Order: sequence, then C-alpha cells, then structure tokens
Amino acid sequence: MIYKIIRPIIFKLDAENAHDLAIKFLKFFPHLATLNVFNQEFDNLNLKVFDINFANPIGLSAGFDKNAEAIKALSKFGFGFIEAGTVTPKEQIGNDKPRLFRLVEDQAIINRLGFNNLGADNFLNNLKNFSQDQSKINIGVNIGKNKDTIDAVDDYIFLLNKFYQHSKYITINISSPNTKNLRDLQNEDHLDIFLQKISSQKKQLKDKFNKNLPLLLKIAPDLDLEQQKNIAHIVLKNQIDGIIISNTTIDRNLNLQSKLSVESGGLSGAPLFEKSNQILKNFYKFTEGKIPLIGVGGIKNAEDIYKKIKCGASLVQLYSAFIYQGFGVVEKMKKDLSELVKKDGFDNISKAIGCEVPL
Repeated sequence: MIYKIIRPIIFKLDAENAHDLAIKFLKFFPHLATLNVFNQEFDNLNLKVFDINFANPIGLSAGFDKNAEAIKALSKFGFGFIEAGTVTPKEQIGNDKPRLFRLVEDQAIINRLGFNNLGADNFLNNLKNFSQDQSKINIGVNIGKNKDTIDAVDDYIFLLNKFYQHSKYITINISSPNTKNLRDLQNEDHLDIFLQKISSQKKQLKDKFNKNLPLLLKIAPDLDLEQQKNIAHIVLKNQIDGIIISNTTIDRNLNLQSKLSVESGGLSGAPLFEKSNQILKNFYKFTEGKIPLIGVGGIKNAEDIYKKIKCGASLVQLYSAFIYQGFGVVEKMKKDLSELVKKDGFDNISKAIGCEVPL
C-alpha cells in the first residue's frame, strides 16, 4: 500500500538514480525500510534444493543488489534466497549512461549496465558483514568477467576461489548481452572447455574445504533449440549443479508498447514470461529432470510462479515485479502460492515441480 503511494514519485526519477536511491535507503536504514514487514512462512512452501533448505522458492534475482550492500534489509522481505551481483574481480563503471529504462506500458525493464560494480574485495567485505548464521535466508553470488579480461575463465576461477567459502551457491553468468562477446561462451566448443576448467577448479576447492558448493549456469533466452540441447548435454557432462533460465533478452518481437523498446540492451519483465517458460520446459526435458532449474522472467504474481514450477523450475527469481509492485509483493505471492498448492492437493510445492512436462 505504501509503495503504491510513493511509486509515482520514484518513477519521476531517472531509473538508475531511483535504483541507486533505493539501495542507499535499504543499506543505511534497514530497520526503517522493513518497519511494516510481516514475514510469514508456509510449511507447504519449504523445500530442499541443492541439499540446501529454502523457506520458500521465491528468490531475488541478481542485478538488484550488485555489491551485496543491501542484503540485510532485503533478507527481511520474505525471500527464500537472494542472489547478489553480478560481481567482477576488479571494479568497473559499466557502459555509458543512460543505460536503464522502465517500459511502464509493458511492465518491463531494459538495461545495458555492463556489470557495473565495486569489485570483488568490496563485495566480499559486505558479505562478511552480513552473517548468514543469523538468518534463514540463503545468499548466492553471481559472478562475471571484467570487460577487458582476455581469457574469461581466469576471472571466473578467481571469483570461484574468492567466494567459495562465503556463499550458499555461485552462479556463472555468461549470458548478459551487455558485455561484448560474453555470450560467445555459450557456444558449444567454448562452453565445454570453459566448464571443464570450472569443474576442475571446483573439485579442488571441494576437496580442500570439504564443502560441495553448488555451481549454477545462467543462460540466455535467445538460444535456438539445438543450442539448448547442446548446453543441457554439456552441463550434465561437466556436473554443473543447476541452470538459471533465463537472463534478459535482446528479442524485441514481443508486442512491446513502450516507445523505449527501441533502446538496446537486455529486456526483462512481463514480456519475457512465455518465452522463458518454453525454454524452461525444454531444459527440464533435455536434462530429464536430473538437475534443479531456477525460473526467471516475467513473474508478476503467485500464478506466474506456480506456472514456472510446473514447467520444471525448483526455484524462481524476481526482479521487475519488485520494481513495479514494491517490497511487499513477496509476502502476497507466498500466501497466494501456498493456497494454489493446497488447491491442487499437493502437501508441498516440490510435488508440483515439472508436473506439466512429461519426461
């Protein structure tokens, strides 16, 4: 209710300035930001994924809290997990401004930020300041390469080493459209060699720390069917623990109404819902349900979450809904989702995973 009142004021600001202001508010006034939050959990939404307990399947997608500086406040809004980042080894300013746009008519966002962040050392300090032992919430780290890095795998291995002991999972982001040539790593030949090196490093860290940290791969929604099949095969071959489906799209053939749809960059939000769901179904089939999938793209309500679960997602992530509906949206989604699970006769949401996708 409060957000409905202040949203018109926030939306008068430039999108990136408004985002930066929100992060500062959450960071410096966490108690004030969460003053009216009533966080209720529902037993039928509890589930275990990657051998990790999640209070509910709803997560915050990477991109909102790039530097892990607002996770104390964000952890109070009812999410089952938060993915911070994308973080790169070195600080970088990203692409030229303006680079973030609200497509209000479409309930969508376009960004061409380019992994702007304060670097791995700053990120790690913020993570350490937030003790996961004091919260039920799980924090994942989304990692990417610096713009000027020649051999991308060097950056990913560096970040894997840095955050292995300080996160519940790590997401390998090679699917942002806003870093030149990054998506080339999804090509079959590149990806197999890349993931072999990543998996080899993980094995060393697993043995060293006696900890099996889940590694996830975040893919683009702009892959053709053959590319999807190849990626699924390579992921299974290299024992990657899960896939996030999907990142933002460069596709503009989505019946967009906003004049800002001509802006370059990655599109997220409501128009991506059906496209990402189809890819989710495909990967559930191609992986034969053997590894968990996280569904992202266009979620507006509990019905959308439930649809992604039925399409094969074990967990889901929000971003744009958080921008358009405010911080209280998670609590409503959880309550409604719990009722949908009961209505279908499932004692737990895990029973609904992939139920609409015959294997």
